[in-house]
Amino acid sequence: MADHESLPQTAAEGKTTTMKEAWDYKGRPAVRASSGGWSSAAMILVVELNERLTTLGVAVNLVTYLVDTMHLGGAASANAVTNFLGASFMLCLLGGFVADTYLGRYLTIAIFTAVQAVGMCILTVSTAAPGLRPPACTDPTGPNHSSSCVEPTGTQLGVLYLGLYLTALGTGGLKSSVSGFGSDQFDESDGGERRSMARFFSWFFFFISIGSLLAVTVLVYVQDHLGRRWGYGACVAAILVGLLLFLAGTPRYRFKKLVGSPLTQIAAVTAAAWRKRAMALPSDPAMLYDVDDAVAAGEDVKGKHKMPRTKQCR
Repeated sequence: MADHESLPQTAAEGKTTTMKEAWDYKGRPAVRASSGGWSSAAMILVVELNERLTTLGVAVNLVTYLVDTMHLGGAASANAVTNFLGASFMLCLLGGFVADTYLGRYLTIAIFTAVQAVGMCILTVSTAAPGLRPPACTDPTGPNHSSSCVEPTGTQLGVLYLGLYLTALGTGGLKSSVSGFGSDQFDESDGGERRSMARFFSWFFFFISIGSLLAVTVLVYVQDHLGRRWGYGACVAAILVGLLLFLAGTPRYRFKKLVGSPLTQIAAVTAAAWRKRAMALPSDPAMLYDVDDAVAAGEDVKGKHKMPRTKQCR
């Protein structure tokens, strides 16, 4: 007679089956049939679409705005754009650390998306308000073009950079968690959901490409022909709509427990190695491993391998 666990699951049982490693927004074990899956992942994909649309929409022709409107030099303008993009990617480390150690991926996405929206609002105001940009050059076509342009004030540059770097902070924070939170909506132990997870990542990169395409075509066209404030305002609207859709999916999301950041573990190992640098190596190399301790504690060490001992970095 077949074992009970191998029997096919009925529809009624599927509706009430709870998961061992996923919880709902109230902290209860997530019910497989009413949580996760594509209905949750689709809302997360919209967040990534808006992130890519916003970041590239700002960066792709920011040099033009800084040179023509803010009257900065070409080198300074290019440097400002590379700093903005660099900050957007480097702040992913901060976002990942915060998500894995303190807030979790859901709260990290929600908070940093709101930060990105605030940054884009400031950028929109900066480009729309006449007092937040220098006056137009008096002789834009003459030989003394540079001498006829008024340089921006510290306040004008401060507001512009505040908007830029708040946008970069929001981008970095949510970029680090979107793909991970999307994969949390699928159970790898289930064959069907595992295949859906693979398709999710295909759609994830497709949405990145679509956001990039819209940014360098439609958004740039709006900025050049209708005004930059309309292009940035469209980004604000897209971010807010994406945030509302993301929050609306809260009851259906699956949440995983915090596992800690790999950066914390690396720092702990580095600190321990430095603190114990003067210790003598044991005579028996087997004493360098803690596999026996893990087995005694009831942990599953299947699939783990011992690293060979070397004299480098001991």
